[in-house]
Amino acid sequence: MDRRSNASVFMEWSTEMSDDARKISEEQEKWLLQLEGVKERKEAFVSDAGIPLKPLYTPLDVGDIDYVEEDGFPGMPPYTRGVYPNMYRGRLWTIRMFSGFGTPEETNQRWKMLYDHGETGFSSAVDSLTFAGVDPDDPIEWLESEVGKEGVPLYSIRGMEAMVEGIPIDEVSVALVVEPETSAAITSMYFNVAEKRGIPKSQLRGTTQNDILTMTIGYVPWHPLKPQDLLKLACDLIEYCTAMGEAPKWNPVNFTTYNYREGGIDAVQEIAFGLANAVAHIDEMLRRGWKIDDFAFRLAFHLAAQRDFFEEVAKYRAARKLWYRLMTERYNPQQPVSKQFRFHVQTAGSSLTAQQPTVNIIRTAYQALEAVLGGCQSLHTNSFDEAVCLPAEESVLLAVRTQQVIREETGVTDVIDPLGGSYYVEALTEELEHRIWEYFLEIEEAGGIVAALNSGWLYREMNKAFDKRRKAVESGEEKVIGVNTCVVDEEEPCPPFRTNPDAARIEIERLEKLRQERDNQKVAGLLDELKRVCETRENVLPVVSRLTAEGASVGEITNTFREMWGLWDCPMMG
Repeated sequence: MDRRSNASVFMEWSTEMSDDARKISEEQEKWLLQLEGVKERKEAFVSDAGIPLKPLYTPLDVGDIDYVEEDGFPGMPPYTRGVYPNMYRGRLWTIRMFSGFGTPEETNQRWKMLYDHGETGFSSAVDSLTFAGVDPDDPIEWLESEVGKEGVPLYSIRGMEAMVEGIPIDEVSVALVVEPETSAAITSMYFNVAEKRGIPKSQLRGTTQNDILTMTIGYVPWHPLKPQDLLKLACDLIEYCTAMGEAPKWNPVNFTTYNYREGGIDAVQEIAFGLANAVAHIDEMLRRGWKIDDFAFRLAFHLAAQRDFFEEVAKYRAARKLWYRLMTERYNPQQPVSKQFRFHVQTAGSSLTAQQPTVNIIRTAYQALEAVLGGCQSLHTNSFDEAVCLPAEESVLLAVRTQQVIREETGVTDVIDPLGGSYYVEALTEELEHRIWEYFLEIEEAGGIVAALNSGWLYREMNKAFDKRRKAVESGEEKVIGVNTCVVDEEEPCPPFRTNPDAARIEIERLEKLRQERDNQKVAGLLDELKRVCETRENVLPVVSRLTAEGASVGEITNTFREMWGLWDCPMMG
């Protein structure tokens, strides 16, 4: 075997390709002549993001790409081929399943089952009341029906204690999927529970989603705060964990482009939205007087894995390049880790169908493979029954096994960035990089994320994308197995998984008991202190941490924000 250095082989290859360019061009012309008059399935082929696709890609399509400058090597700028030098040959991605339902105790049992079967990171799906910062005993009657229905209810530190009881949180990372209205309360509950166990928060590994766009264009909750106030709360957690050094191993924000993508936008818009969202947070942190290296090392992303296989792989590669470009050109951090784009991937919930639901197993497997070939750091695979109900134990176990088959049986983890060098993938990566950057600049021209939210610009973009996708499916232009093609008469479905019908009663009683046992005078005094902090726009985390430790509920804390800052009139239909 020739054991010459990679560098010498690459230089020789580059020279040969340059010498052969004319010959390749001549042969390509001959091949194109054979295509004249040949009928194809479509008049034009385009990617999911609308990029025109050639019938074939050759060295001529990547001849202008400078390998060292544009691709490089894993763990080296511009990180196109991965953020770590040996990627999965060293450490595999985290199997992080998104789960939660019924009561904290039931979620705890599901987590333990998943851990026993190979899950390596936990991710808490919270119910809609926790997400919105509303207590279950709020006087609105219908709220009780939402308790534990779409996730785990976490209304106080007692619920958090029950959810992680017996879970080795000192050994595995936990993601708290909550947004800025409740991120301070929920994260501080988790930190307080850990410290009661003797685990300092400085040693905890995990993530708080804490994404203002999920709170505004992903899911608009009841009584929403203004975008500028959500940004303040999101940055408070970033500042507290990283710049102030309270939890340096914790990712205090996860720019969840997955949630925006589920609304119908394409790969170009997804990454551009994420970059623009990150810029808003970075600029706010710099305005507060911090340096980029004080916090950028813990900014993380949560991306989608959608239907266009090669475009999604190229999207992940382009995202790493663009993050490096953005950080280097605009912020000039000194630490390499600040320039590394780290991300979690979730397979596309919007691709799942209630028709022929077992086909969702196939969709999820291919989407998971996209994420792995694209170099993700952690991965959630959706369960096949999620278009019908919350995942049953059987289906969520199968979702874990999907990742384990990719890990152990396919061999795709043995070589770093195995699609790198593909003429198609490299050309597509370059085209996506260009288009994403152009769209990112459009968002900046609209005033940036906060201004684009307040003006309704982002909603108009979302609406256009959703309408385009809907029309494509309805017309049959976009094929969906079981929906507009390969339709069959459905068999009688299996009974869907149902959550605990007594969850509301259990959680209301849990909260009532806590209020009877806590020092209500002390809680009231701390709530008054929180009002003062809100008024002076100081960081809310120190007082919120004391509040949750004393038994204050999520609703009490969030209602204080609403009282002090007012509500947002969302221009969703603007």
